[in-house]
Amino acid sequence: MPERYFQINRRDIAYFRFILEAYEGLATLSTLDAKRGTVVLSIPGDFVDDVDSLISALGEEIMMTEIDNPVGAPFFMTQETEDGA
Repeated sequence: MPERYFQINRRDIAYFRFILEAYEGLATLSTLDAKRGTVVLSIPGDFVDDVDSLISALGEEIMMTEIDNPVGAPFFMTQETEDGA
């Protein structure tokens, strides 16, 4: 699944997430660093062009800069359980 990384104003993270959620299944936004406004979009391969169009339109409303992967490796969501596993 393709990923794209962005630096945005931290006040715009929730707005960005809500817009993406309105397009159910289009992409998933995960916050990597809330203080710096670093987010990653995980995009199903069939929707890359649609996400490009949405990003272009959102760029008219909020400041966003596409950045290289800030951790230098694929981003993987992990979930911790209560027992630490």
